[in-house]
Amino acid sequence: MTVFTATRWQDNGALIEDVPRLGYLDKRVLDSTYGYGAFWSRWRPIDLVACDLDPAKSPIGYSVDFRALPFDDQSVNTVGLAPPYKLNRTPSDVDERYGVHVPTRWRERHELIRAGITECSRGASNYLLLKCMDQVCSGRKRWQTIEFTTHAPTVGLRLEDRFDKLVTRRPQPEGRRLVHTQGNYSSLLVFRKRNR
Repeated sequence: MTVFTATRWQDNGALIEDVPRLGYLDKRVLDSTYGYGAFWSRWRPIDLVACDLDPAKSPIGYSVDFRALPFDDQSVNTVGLAPPYKLNRTPSDVDERYGVHVPTRWRERHELIRAGITECSRGASNYLLLKCMDQVCSGRKRWQTIEFTTHAPTVGLRLEDRFDKLVTRRPQPEGRRLVHTQGNYSSLLVFRKRNR
């Protein structure tokens, strides 16, 4: 079966269902931002360790910050990181689900994500999977895929693959002039440890 780089996966669970076909989710997998478990709604690794900052959502029963994982170096094959990457302040009914219900400046959000990439890279022996999205914020296009791919080599990672999940069109907020193309996809970036 062909695995496409960009398609209209119904949800993140459908996207993740294609990822193991390429070997990126073999062996032990850590989901450092489990939330409601949306990634694993259709397929689940045999050896999945899942945690979350919110202890009520953390399957291991206690709060785990993806910037300070309580796991040994290179203790899992793959680490999944779906940080709160939404940058705009336009409220949405899914904000709490994705951890973006508290408004945060985009620079602070990017610092948080870079710190997460650094720490999750430490825990991974092979792959880091990062969910993010290029988007417009404060009148400029914020190229998160480029920003975080540029950060990756500083912690021993290189971009190996990319899955782009096409999403439904979102309307332009009332009273705002359109100045950039609107992103209609989110990305799952697959980074590989450079020593592999």
